[in-house]
Amino acid sequence: MDKINPYYITGFVEGEGSFYVGVLPRAKNNSKWEIRPSFSLSQNIRSANLVYLMKDFFCCGTIRVSKRDNTLKYEVRDLISLNQTILPHFCKYPLKGEKQKDFEAFEKIIFIMNEKRHLDKNGVREIAKIARSMSRNPKRIKFLDHATTLLKE
Repeated sequence: MDKINPYYITGFVEGEGSFYVGVLPRAKNNSKWEIRPSFSLSQNIRSANLVYLMKDFFCCGTIRVSKRDNTLKYEVRDLISLNQTILPHFCKYPLKGEKQKDFEAFEKIIFIMNEKRHLDKNGVREIAKIARSMSRNPKRIKFLDHATTLLKE
């Protein structure tokens, strides 16, 4: 396979990728919350070669099929791969559009997790506030606002 230009990868992610951080209630954790960072992109199954190209380029993550909407989703969720592969790529080959702000927020959250601050309520509250800045979904914003309020108690 020909070597892929890393700027192509960044441009593709600018249009088709996302940086997401789930903030989920979990009774079994000390903070009662779980933080799930994720870098992902999806394509119609007809463009499967592009999804596999991303996985081959980054050498990490998983691909899954969604029969519901006939797409393939490439996702990187483990902290080691996010730290060692995804963050360095987008620091070296930065996004140019609005998604750069999401990446910067995502990077802050990963930093908080690296310091293990996501394991206490103050860290989770800080992450929820940052994650809120990454969302354009009114229901998610409302949920994160509610979570932030709960974490103050």
